Amino acid sequence: MVSNGRSALVHDFFIQDGGAERCAIEFARLLPGATIETSFFDRERFADRIEPARVRTWPLQRLFGPTRRFRALLPLYPIWFSTRDLRQYDLVLSSSIAFTKAVRTRRDAVHVSYIYTPMRYAWDLETYLADSTLSSPSRLAARTIRPLLQRWDVATARRAGVIVAISETVRDRIRDSWGREADAVIYPPVDTIEIPISDRDDGFLLVAARLLAYRRIDLAVEAATRLGRDLVIVGDGPERARLQAAAGPTVRFLGHVERATLLDLFARCHAYIVPGEEDFGIAPVEAMAAGKPIVALRAGGARETVIDGVTGVLFDRPEVDLLVDALGRLEATGWERTAIRARAEVFDTSVFIDRWRELLDRLGVGPLLDSRR
Repeated sequence: MVSNGRSALVHDFFIQDGGAERCAIEFARLLPGATIETSFFDRERFADRIEPARVRTWPLQRLFGPTRRFRALLPLYPIWFSTRDLRQYDLVLSSSIAFTKAVRTRRDAVHVSYIYTPMRYAWDLETYLADSTLSSPSRLAARTIRPLLQRWDVATARRAGVIVAISETVRDRIRDSWGREADAVIYPPVDTIEIPISDRDDGFLLVAARLLAYRRIDLAVEAATRLGRDLVIVGDGPERARLQAAAGPTVRFLGHVERATLLDLFARCHAYIVPGEEDFGIAPVEAMAAGKPIVALRAGGARETVIDGVTGVLFDRPEVDLLVDALGRLEATGWERTAIRARAEVFDTSVFIDRWRELLDRLGVGPLLDSRR
């Protein structure tokens, strides 16, 4: 039992708001005494939720600042995190989008790694590259280093004593990619308390996601354009220009919005669309908390969160014709908003905190947790 030990939280980068950052922020609150190790940290975006004095960044932060071109530095992240010496800590919680599970810890320390997915660039590269705007040299470089990244990903997956997956989907990927069983599945947190159930319906469809090719936002854009349906897209990313060029007049791109604006969009939307495979998908569950049905690809996290015919409509393949058909079924179904809301509450932040507290208590590091949470 650790009573006066030191703890560290490691997260890949704090650049954009996303589901992984939401989890890392909850971890920082759960471990108020933890040092936070990362690469880039955007103070303007995150300082109101994470005390900057707790954060240690890599040298490139001083050189570039929290650059939006952080993905271009892919070859450097494995080197940086795999050489980070955290042996002074009794507990290390690595919140690992791709790299942080590689940090070095003492053999007698507790190292728990929360895995959002095995490294996408290594194991699902062709899906990541498909229809993306990456240049030919970038594609060639990614394919060239893929075998190296796969070997690195497998080798560093052994460094964590305990592996926790964000979903059953990710648990399966861990088994297939690393040949290792995850020790637990703990779903990411959804703050359902801040999202009231809503009877408002302004008729528009909603997507809120990073605009990356593998998320298949293009399917939602094409379906809405074909049907003349209002579609609001929240989020930014390298595919924004391509998507805007393909969009008809009923599709609006809002880019990054403040949290209050996103909550208002959840309250006013007609339905939320998940056109591609999500590792889990916090935003669609947030839409369900507002009582809104989901139209989602039958893959990834949506299979675990959306109940077909009860909280939404699932379609089988990432094809625009099937999405158009699913939107037709959406209109032909009567939805019970309280049932949709109840499903969202299964994934509430309080459940996330309770599950993590139980796990860390079993591992003997419970005294390091915030007693108020």
